[in-house]
Amino acid sequence: SFTGGGAHGGGGPILVSRSDASVFGHYYAASLRTEGFNAFTVADIATLTADLLAGYDLVILAEMPLTLEQVSLLADWVASGGNLIAMRPDPTLGGLLGLTSTEDPPVSDGYILVDTSAPAGQGIVGQTMQFHGTASRFALSGATAVAALYSDPVTATPAPAVTLRSVGGSGGQAAAFAYDLATSVVYTRQGNPDWANQERDGYPPQRSDDKYYGNAAGDPKTDWVNLDKVAIPQADEQQRLLANLIVRMTLDRKPLPRFWYFPRDEKAIVIMTGDDHGNNGTAGRWDQ
Repeated sequence: SFTGGGAHGGGGPILVSRSDASVFGHYYAASLRTEGFNAFTVADIATLTADLLAGYDLVILAEMPLTLEQVSLLADWVASGGNLIAMRPDPTLGGLLGLTSTEDPPVSDGYILVDTSAPAGQGIVGQTMQFHGTASRFALSGATAVAALYSDPVTATPAPAVTLRSVGGSGGQAAAFAYDLATSVVYTRQGNPDWANQERDGYPPQRSDDKYYGNAAGDPKTDWVNLDKVAIPQADEQQRLLANLIVRMTLDRKPLPRFWYFPRDEKAIVIMTGDDHGNNGTAGRWDQ
């Protein structure tokens, strides 16, 4: 049995590998718990060895630079049957991931479109979704696309956003997100950090919505969350895509414990909230 325990997890077949170079690398522990996984450990990339890797079925590799020795360790482990999910991977992982770096500029604050016919894409919304942060542009060189990279809601690029590749004859697989999923989830939920401590919507005091409000007087910008997409829980959907990859990639190893977090196996819940301001707005909000 496994326990949830602490920032470093309670142990189990999943390893989250992070480093101080990864601002939100530690956040993957929260993502795993949110998706019902508690059988994981968090460890610094500096501790990576062949013996350490041998104890895990799947590694989530946070965005970070790698040494050639670390790349070699990961490649040998995947070839022997391990499963790797790399976030905005170091270009030196390209051969393992089946990706080739391109000279095209990266895409910042773009969109992805998940292939819902792919096993890992099943149950994910079939519309473009925003991500926040920067996505590298790769060309497929042995991998298959799980999601496509878009520069805006309707303009596809030739590059993939999420990929998967089978490696060797022992069931090894290597997946990649072209962007750092943790960064995107944090920024989607908490707003634009560059707009912190700004009164942007013209209605004092400063509130959480100011970090999402684009059309500020004297500083007009695009809204942080595209209101045409606001009905899609975009951070949750992309986190669920990670969960789908984890489940699919480890099916051949062992059953993976996973807790569900809504009552009666419901797929989603809606939490009704409102801010009355003493003008009887709550009843109208509930009626709406």
